[in-house]
Amino acid sequence: MIRQKIKRAAGLCAGGAAAVLLCTGCADSTVPADTETVDQQTASGQQQTTGGKEGLTLTNYNFLISEDFIAAFEEKYPEVELEIISYGGANGSGYARLSLEHGDIPDIYISTQNFSRESQEKYLLDLSNYDFVNRYSESLLVAQDVNGAIYLLPCGYQMIGINYNKTILEENGWKVPEDFEQFAALAGQIEEAGYQAVGNGMNLDGYPFNYFMNLGSTMYFGTPEGAEWKAKFLKGEAKAAGNEGLKAIADYYKKWVDNGLITQENMDRIRFLEGESVFYLGLGIPEYKKTTEDGRTYEFGIMPWLGEDAADNMLCRSVSRYIGLNRSLAEPGNEKKLADALKFLDFISTTEGQQALLVNINDIPSLHGNEIPEESPYREVADMIYSGRTAPVVYIGWEQLMIPMAQEIKRMMRGEIGTEELLMAFDSMNESMLAGESKEIFGTAAHTLTLEKTAQLVAVAEGRAVDADCALISLNGDQGSHWGNRFGLGWYLYEGEIDAEAVNLIRPVSSTVSVLEMTGAQIRELRDAGFDIDGNGNPYPYLLFTKGDAELEDETVYRLAVSSAELTEEMQTQATKTEVSPAGAIEEYVRSLGTVSGETIVWEADETP
Repeated sequence: MIRQKIKRAAGLCAGGAAAVLLCTGCADSTVPADTETVDQQTASGQQQTTGGKEGLTLTNYNFLISEDFIAAFEEKYPEVELEIISYGGANGSGYARLSLEHGDIPDIYISTQNFSRESQEKYLLDLSNYDFVNRYSESLLVAQDVNGAIYLLPCGYQMIGINYNKTILEENGWKVPEDFEQFAALAGQIEEAGYQAVGNGMNLDGYPFNYFMNLGSTMYFGTPEGAEWKAKFLKGEAKAAGNEGLKAIADYYKKWVDNGLITQENMDRIRFLEGESVFYLGLGIPEYKKTTEDGRTYEFGIMPWLGEDAADNMLCRSVSRYIGLNRSLAEPGNEKKLADALKFLDFISTTEGQQALLVNINDIPSLHGNEIPEESPYREVADMIYSGRTAPVVYIGWEQLMIPMAQEIKRMMRGEIGTEELLMAFDSMNESMLAGESKEIFGTAAHTLTLEKTAQLVAVAEGRAVDADCALISLNGDQGSHWGNRFGLGWYLYEGEIDAEAVNLIRPVSSTVSVLEMTGAQIRELRDAGFDIDGNGNPYPYLLFTKGDAELEDETVYRLAVSSAELTEEMQTQATKTEVSPAGAIEEYVRSLGTVSGETIVWEADETP
């Protein structure tokens, strides 16, 4: 049985607690001590039948848990109740990382990244002695070893290589290249035939970094020495400049640039799927067969990242989701919940469970003996996968370096610096990061804010930025959808430094703030109606904040600020979109406060932007 349970801070206004402030069973070392449990009826006027049971909490974001999986699990274990906590904000990976680092996690923890091993040891349960762990591929489990313990199960993985248009290749009698020399030669033939040879995903700042690391896996990074260098570099114990292996990777990357195989011109995946290029460098494609609007059908394939020698070719793998348990489940009194949680892990560790969990055709089950099916897009590279010619996608530990390094790689691509200067730049930015100088900090949260105070922070920031008189923000909750409100307040603000990741954790997903001119009566009517984004007559609640805490007069016209996506389509036609983004507004307001606390978030009556 599925239900949704929420907690809130004491004193949170009625209707305002529609996202989870604390999870049942969560470690609460960083969450305000004056929290209290409230049920769904108190919070938003809705409550699903629960039968009086206490269920297992797990957070769903980025559609990592599907309704089909929930149905399959319920059929297998009808006696186990799940409480789905929805994070619908713009930064799912940031939510997973920060909630783990603060010990603010549900009973069942789910992430798309293998975050902080120190936090895993502190807040997650060691699973290494349970039999279901032995069902997983050893090559995937090796990466999960934390001082002999296993805290996260790697559930499914995807391969990342170079995608290509099978249809265009076959129509022209071109063969899939097997090494760099063949690829460069074929690209020339393709261009002469009037096609664009290669499209590059460049819409995200980190792509050049990914390409550098992926190509490096065919060389130095694919050796024990290269793996050791990466670990030491992040600790400040190794340099890039003067390292022959790094210099060879930089030279090889530049070779791809010089041959037009990597460029700074962005092509999104949709354009590739519509036949605008024959090959595509990115982080994977969502489908391997597509019929365009004009009726043309293309089939696509995947080939490895090519080395100068075909024997060095490598695929990169990315685990689809990691799943672990809150270590508090092992405490006295939680025996029943622990038993239920182990049933959950046992289920996802079976072929049946993985098939239900991994709904994307690109996902490969991570269990022993799971052959890649004939219909899988990875069938053509199955031999490489089985022989272990894969390397993990580089991300964890490099989060703060990824973008700065990518920017320097772009400078090299533009000819502004050479490969040796690039490696010296890597060293410089790593030194800055280790000294705490590279990350931009907007301010500091003196303590973890309650949900209401975080909502006030965001709403006041948006209102100030557009010179409004009042501001609305919608909250999350169980309004008949397991996926929650995808457009309102993301989460609450954790204690500590407030950087771009923290802002993205809480901000509404919209790229703009809109302004409506409405009377006080109309604004209250809009607030009371709520945000019915699911169209099911069960809206998410709005919170309203006014400058100087003023009472709105019925007939007076006011400027109301709200992020654009938090309005219905009809209301959006009546609103004026500004050039202000929620993220930009929050950053500016946090900078003005310096230290953020419940007491400092005030919208003064005479305040001007």
